[in-house]
Amino acid sequence: MGVALQEHMMDATEHVKRDLVRFFRTYKAPTLSMYVGPLGTHIRGYNDQWKDALQPAIDEMVTEGLMERHGTKIALTEQGKHAVFASKIAG
Repeated sequence: MGVALQEHMMDATEHVKRDLVRFFRTYKAPTLSMYVGPLGTHIRGYNDQWKDALQPAIDEMVTEGLMERHGTKIALTEQGKHAVFASKIAG
């Protein structure tokens, strides 16, 4: 993977992470399904670049301790709930 492509992907990953935080905040939901419901519909609207960045973005948020995977759902951890609902994250 070329350096320019890596930088482009990192930017897309950051955009998707911010989008997921905004989405959790908007729906005031600690758990969302990836394939049905409002998040599933929202993700279907992602362009190819954002779709490619979705799993890496979730992986980073899991590594950061903000989110957990539960089968086809993603859920905020207690730390994630605090970050999303109690504080104002830039985005």
